[in-house]
Amino acid sequence: MKNITKTLIFISLLVLFSISSVFLVKAENVSQKYKIEEKKSYSEKEQKSKNKQNRYPIKRGEKIPDNLLKARKELKHLNVESTKLKKKHFIRHKHKPYKKIGVHKSHYRRPKYYHYLIPARYIYRGLWIRVYINFDNGYCFYNGYPYFVYNNYLHRYSDIDPGSYDLVDSYTDEVYATFYGRSIKISYDRCAELRDMLNYEIGEYRYFCAERLDYDPDYSYDWDSNDYPYWLWR
Repeated sequence: MKNITKTLIFISLLVLFSISSVFLVKAENVSQKYKIEEKKSYSEKEQKSKNKQNRYPIKRGEKIPDNLLKARKELKHLNVESTKLKKKHFIRHKHKPYKKIGVHKSHYRRPKYYHYLIPARYIYRGLWIRVYINFDNGYCFYNGYPYFVYNNYLHRYSDIDPGSYDLVDSYTDEVYATFYGRSIKISYDRCAELRDMLNYEIGEYRYFCAERLDYDPDYSYDWDSNDYPYWLWR
């Protein structure tokens, strides 16, 4: 009887040991799998972050690389029909500076603070801020901030906040001139005056004024430049 009892105890211990070993092996496999997945996920994030940090907008005056020029030609809004439409519907416009700027509580002491808020769809070619809005031309006070609207695009028009405007050739993506002033309003007034003169001479909406994106590599944007191959980024 004693021998049988000892045998049963031995068998029970053996079974318990086997079950424990199985659970330990499974637990170890799960742990290893988790570590592999975690390492893979970390590597992907690290690579994505590395790509993002190593890609920057081309500098003002820098020659546009051939591969980016090729990508640009494939954009639909630059086809022949679009160009004809611009010529057909051109109406002369002469910019008139607006003087009675409303008091606004929202301020951007540096342009990049405003640029942080701009979605990728409003960053033309990854370089210029072009926020589309269905408003008539002229001054407007929108969301507590002063803007000047031209051809359905918003232009910051604060007489306090700093900023500059590029006068851009929409057919070549080249900067014709850059305008600075003690406020972004003055910068826009200067840019808009020359823009209207040039467009009137050729009878097209070829030139436009826009703020150049003040890219901050230390800021975490909610977009990744790698998702936009036609952007003028290196």
